[in-house]
Amino acid sequence: MTNYQQEFISNLKKYRKEKKLTQARLSELCDVTTSTIGNIECGIAKPSFDLIIDIATVLDVHPALLFSSNPIQGNVSKEIQQHELLLEMYKKLQGYFSK
Repeated sequence: MTNYQQEFISNLKKYRKEKKLTQARLSELCDVTTSTIGNIECGIAKPSFDLIIDIATVLDVHPALLFSSNPIQGNVSKEIQQHELLLEMYKKLQGYFSK
């Protein structure tokens, strides 16, 4: 399992629990089966791009936050949050393309 997948799974669980959603309820809201969400959270399955967008919409977070290894605190301004998030994504992409 890649670090990105582990970060995604960890963040998915964190944001789902913060919203007090079960896997079953999240799956209903995303129009997928409960086993789909369960398999994603176990690392058995990988979500499609569309499902990532649906999950982020239901959880009311930016999709990139689902991949962030540095969760952004709620008391930080939106501008700083966006800058930090973009910088993190840039560094990850830079590392990916330099291989």
